[in-house]
Amino acid sequence: MRKAVLVGLTLALLLAPGMVQAGMWISAEGGANFTASTSVNIAEENEKFTPVKREPAALGGLMIGYDFVKEGFLGYNYPDWMKYFSFVTDVTYNKAEVRKQLVTETEGGGAGWHEFFGPFEAELVCWSFMLKFRYGFFPDSEVPFGRLQPYLMVGPGILFSSARGANEEGWYQFHASSVDVALVTEAGLRWMCLKNVSMDAGFRFRWAEPKYTIPHEGTTTTMKTQYQLFTAMFRVSYHF
Repeated sequence: MRKAVLVGLTLALLLAPGMVQAGMWISAEGGANFTASTSVNIAEENEKFTPVKREPAALGGLMIGYDFVKEGFLGYNYPDWMKYFSFVTDVTYNKAEVRKQLVTETEGGGAGWHEFFGPFEAELVCWSFMLKFRYGFFPDSEVPFGRLQPYLMVGPGILFSSARGANEEGWYQFHASSVDVALVTEAGLRWMCLKNVSMDAGFRFRWAEPKYTIPHEGTTTTMKTQYQLFTAMFRVSYHF
């Protein structure tokens, strides 16, 4: 997973300068991630377990953004209405662990039974590409667009996830990975502390539905789950 983080960050840094000509900014970001309880499906046995609860976790990442404005790094004479839009890409990392817990089997031969599930570990790296809409309030001579900037971002992402499952004694039974399309959206507020320094506070939602191939009684089966990720985001940015 560390390799996926490094590759994603490197590609974001390399691709960004050639994609658009606009004011550029780079951000360090972090937050608290909460994953909604959901189900886990084991295809071979037609088993479905629910609800499976996941633990909260810290999130960290790096973002690069481009504002479509005439001013700034590589400024271009865009139409005036484009100043309300930006393109952003970021790479984030967080865990989504499952502790040993009692769950209900809702499908399959044991439907209605209660049994223990987990522990189960997952590491998630999400590379997102979003269009951002922003609006400015409280303009001044240093920040003509406005120091307070509510924003909304939405776009697709690529979720790289790695999962490990364990038996009751804690010995890992499998280690699988998956690459899936994700939906990413975020709403928040940006405050321009200085002309080239800003701080963001936002709320992000991500959704993906990965499938993992795992060993099962001498063969393999598919384990399918869903990630609904809710994150309180905090960001510090430097504007070029």
